[in-house]
Amino acid sequence: MFYILITVISFIAGSITGLIGASGVMVIVPGLVMLGCSTFDAIGCSLFADALASLVVAWTYSRYGNLNLRQGWLIALGSVLGAQLGSFISPHLPEMGVGGSFGVLLLVSAAMFWRKGSKKAAIKPEGRATSNDEVKGFLKVLRDNPKTSGTILGVLVGIISGILGAGGGVMILLILVFVMGYKVHEGVGTSTLIMAFTAASGALGHAFTGNLPMDIAVPSAIGTVIGGRLTAGFANKTNEAVLGKIVGIIFAVLGALMIFGVGR
Repeated sequence: MFYILITVISFIAGSITGLIGASGVMVIVPGLVMLGCSTFDAIGCSLFADALASLVVAWTYSRYGNLNLRQGWLIALGSVLGAQLGSFISPHLPEMGVGGSFGVLLLVSAAMFWRKGSKKAAIKPEGRATSNDEVKGFLKVLRDNPKTSGTILGVLVGIISGILGAGGGVMILLILVFVMGYKVHEGVGTSTLIMAFTAASGALGHAFTGNLPMDIAVPSAIGTVIGGRLTAGFANKTNEAVLGKIVGIIFAVLGALMIFGVGR
């Protein structure tokens, strides 16, 4: 029964990964902890499952032409290096307190994706500069220097991923869509491939610190792979604007759960 519950929990996590490209950490880690696993073992298993499921999800998106590593490979390189550092920092941090912060990030992300899905553009008064102009100027600087910005952003994502036990899908997706200008489908497909390498790097780090019990990691991976494969196909057949709203809704729900549930 224990392993059946692990597989069910992981299936839900994989379904989220396939649909919106987010890591299964918000489901797998609290689920495994409730089943009696230590937080750090749960984080290691989450990274292991993320790595395998993300490869399957990325492959599914690539079949629909929604995979673009033009700028993404630099983020991938930086995130792999950062994940190693984060995985060694993780065991030395208190187990509580990160959930609320990550929940806030998800809520902000939810608003951004909902707005993108709604496609509402504000009208700028003639001859007046707005905050949007400053944002666009900053984004232009980042896009004009993809090697530097991609690597730095990737390292930061990797460090946070190694600490939280997430493959970094949420943050990578935000970077690709709102910084690099990717479409939502393309962003999800590319972020999951990057997440696969980031999560694998973090899982390796947790294996070295003794926080990767394979008897739990394997059923976790099986559930996430099945769930991710099923929902990835559905997501690729969904309209771009609709997918943006779906991403926003799920991020809002997960953010609320992290703040009022896991974060306590």
